[in-house]
Amino acid sequence: MSIKTIIDRRLKEVWVNDDLSVFPSLYNFEIRNVLFDLDAADVITDLHDIGAVQFNPNDKRAWSVTITVNNIEPCGAVICDFWDGNCYNIDFREYNP
Repeated sequence: MSIKTIIDRRLKEVWVNDDLSVFPSLYNFEIRNVLFDLDAADVITDLHDIGAVQFNPNDKRAWSVTITVNNIEPCGAVICDFWDGNCYNIDFREYNP
């Protein structure tokens, strides 16, 4: 149904203002596409279709979508809570080498 809450200020800039400059150009479009996909998700299978996985076995609402550099090297993940067809608490976690 829709995105309800965004925690990460950079993700909020991308979503609200379409400001891609807050993320490196190597993956900023991928992040925007993930946000659009999350906004369009209505059911769990929609999350599976975009490559999302449950990342917390104790919380069936917690989902993660890996963000990559040039579709090769993982650099972070967009995480969210998904229930009743909505996404809440969307955050970005950068992977540290």
